[in-house]
Amino acid sequence: MYFSRVTLKLNQLPYIMQQKMQNSGPYAIHQWLWQLFPNQGKRIFLFREERIGKGYQYYLLSEVAPLSNHQLFLIETKPYQPKLTAGMKLFFSLRANPVVFKNGKRSDVLMNAKYPIRKQGLKIETNEIKLRQNQAAINWLIKQSETRGFSLSITNDQQVNCAVISYVQQQFIKKSDLKPIIYSSVDYQGVLTVTDAELFLNTIYQGIGKSKGFGCGLFLIKHYQ
Repeated sequence: MYFSRVTLKLNQLPYIMQQKMQNSGPYAIHQWLWQLFPNQGKRIFLFREERIGKGYQYYLLSEVAPLSNHQLFLIETKPYQPKLTAGMKLFFSLRANPVVFKNGKRSDVLMNAKYPIRKQGLKIETNEIKLRQNQAAINWLIKQSETRGFSLSITNDQQVNCAVISYVQQQFIKKSDLKPIIYSSVDYQGVLTVTDAELFLNTIYQGIGKSKGFGCGLFLIKHYQ
């Protein structure tokens, strides 16, 4: 596997591509990043977008090394093979699209947590609603961890060492004649414990959750001291 830091050369983007980025967002970026892996019939990478000042930077985890040169990107790549052991604690950052399936349909976990409150007409403070949604997001990650080779670490006061940093409802247009694509992304930060090294390594490589083609699912990890 390879880990890359890719910086978009905004000043070299033609006007039409700047417009496409504004309208199609993650879909456009996904297509451009795919150009770094020619002759690949399927997506072989996970990515995550970060704003750097007025610019954009992308972290990529891929099965093969991307091109070293591209007119749109500055590319830095290194081999990636983390050494994991059971019991190891890692600081993590994760952008994911947490969903559940209800009656055969995909449902946003955080909106699903808010819906019963609206349906019952309960008068609850906005902050309380946010707390409930954040807990629903964390519960989703705990559920995922049960079969993914890790667990969320517990603090000294017996709280899960994980926080929801942001929750964003995303919307973009893939093509002008299609309905907008809508999905949500949640940014998590916290500390996890590796319970099964091989299984968690596979989780890192495969990603977690839905909307991986739109920049979700990539675990960023480092040793926790």
